[in-house]
Amino acid sequence: MLETAVKAEVSEAGYKNIFSIKDVFLELNYGEALVITGRSGSGKSTLLKSLLGIIKLSRKGFFRGQVKIAGLDPYTAKPEKLFKTIGYIPQDPWYGVLGHTVETEYCLSFSVLGLPCDPRGLDQYGLGGLRNHITYGLSAGQVQRLLWASNIDKGGKVFFMDEPGVYIDEDGKKKFLNLIEKHLDMGGAAIIVDHDPLLWSKLEPKLLVLENGRVKYFGVFKEKALPFLKTSMLKPRRRKHYDENTEEKLLAENIWFRYPGQEYIIRNTSISIRGGEIIGITGPNGIGKSTLLKLLAGIYRPSKGRIIRSGKTILIPENPLLFFSGATIKEELQISCGENCSEDKIQSIAEEFGIQHILDKPLAETSSGERRRAALASAFLAGYDVFLLDEPSGGLDNYIVINVIESIVSAAERGRAVIIASHDKRLEKIYDKTCRFTEGSLECR
Repeated sequence: MLETAVKAEVSEAGYKNIFSIKDVFLELNYGEALVITGRSGSGKSTLLKSLLGIIKLSRKGFFRGQVKIAGLDPYTAKPEKLFKTIGYIPQDPWYGVLGHTVETEYCLSFSVLGLPCDPRGLDQYGLGGLRNHITYGLSAGQVQRLLWASNIDKGGKVFFMDEPGVYIDEDGKKKFLNLIEKHLDMGGAAIIVDHDPLLWSKLEPKLLVLENGRVKYFGVFKEKALPFLKTSMLKPRRRKHYDENTEEKLLAENIWFRYPGQEYIIRNTSISIRGGEIIGITGPNGIGKSTLLKLLAGIYRPSKGRIIRSGKTILIPENPLLFFSGATIKEELQISCGENCSEDKIQSIAEEFGIQHILDKPLAETSSGERRRAALASAFLAGYDVFLLDEPSGGLDNYIVINVIESIVSAAERGRAVIIASHDKRLEKIYDKTCRFTEGSLECR
């Protein structure tokens, strides 16, 4: 008889007067995985936080029900026992890091458990050369890899992961899938929240589909139970809306850049973009994509070379919270729209990005997907000439990605220039040009 790893009866949980999930009942045995999915804002992260016992740490957070993880009640068990039993990767990976450097973060988990730490374990996660790198300077993908390393290598029976592959390149996703498969084979269990559940089908997991905070399906994994449009149904490649005579909006010539005390991460790189053009930038984690966008935006200055901008340029970073000025989504949109902006205009952009129902929601209490949509809507309202978008579709389901794609294309058709750094293949159809980052320079086609 299989032993139960997780058993939960969630009568109701969430945030008072904001959002709640109701009547969620699940059971998971050792050796099994459960994938939790649903459209953006359906309650996936709320459920995971409820299972972990951390929902009450949030403002207005509440929980009614019962949860047992490896026989422990996460709401009453001692933290050290829970830490030894579980691993957790949050939706926003930068909130899961405490250590100043990669090595100190990796070894922190071992030290809490009184175990010896061998930093060579970082090698298999592609972080061996970054032991002394400050964690603040890591890309989102590198932070996710670091969280994998510290959670997996410290041990633990049950893993909880919230969108663990959003910022990871394809090779990294395959590696992580293999690590989780090994964990299950060794008698562990895993609960995975993901907007792309097909990534985990190899594990033959159980499937839980949420819709507006309610269980729509719970049972064996089957593709027809998934609530998403297929990727093939996304809009086809758009028509080209610029030519050689179109005004050049941004030009970077032979730029070099390095962080203090490190080797050059950007080497003799050039890129130009015209109004109406959309360029996609791809490449492995940590190769320099986000750094290049910060250079183009004027946040960093190149060590060598020059950057010429025509008009206003805006960067929307991987972490959308770094973008906002307002307290609520509506306030943020009003700031971007200006003093004479009409309510109809704000409502129209909100509907375009599917955030009209959460306009009064505090930004600090929104999901990662909701924040990303709000940031994009804010940038479009403000009327910038060049949009630099870092993983704009991270954590978004296909329905919302369609809205994002349509808005990006609409901006290009109005003469805006758009540069996107992303691993997401769903965006490739709208690129006029794809540039791959390798060894510090771009190869465009």
